[in-house]
Amino acid sequence: MENKIKELKEFMADEKQKTQSRIDSLIADDREDEARAYRAALNIYDVFTSLIDVPYKQAAGDERGFIDGFKKLSVNVPAQWRNSLSKAKEHDDAEKIMIEEAKLKVADSIIEKFDELF
Repeated sequence: MENKIKELKEFMADEKQKTQSRIDSLIADDREDEARAYRAALNIYDVFTSLIDVPYKQAAGDERGFIDGFKKLSVNVPAQWRNSLSKAKEHDDAEKIMIEEAKLKVADSIIEKFDELF
C-alpha cells in the first residue's frame, strides 16, 4: 500500500509541476485569466494530498479501509466543485466555469490514477 501511495503522490507532484509551468507560460503570454484557472487547479493537488493522508492514518495499515475512506472523500469534496460549476453555468459566468472545470479535470485525473493503482 505504501508504494502505491508513494507512486500516487509522485504522480501528483509531477502534474503539479507541469501545471505551474503552464501558469508561468500563460503569464508570460499575458493570458492572466487562463492562468487564474490553472492556479485554482494547482491547489487541488494539495487538497488531494490531504484526501490521501487522512484515510491512510485512519486505516492504520488496512488497505481496504484506506481505499474506502479515500473514495468517500474523493466523491464528497469534488461534489462541491461540480455544484459550483453548475451554478456558474446557470449564470453564464465564464471565468468561474473555466476555474471549476480546471479543478475538476485535476481531481478526475488523480482519481483515475488512484483507481489504476488500487
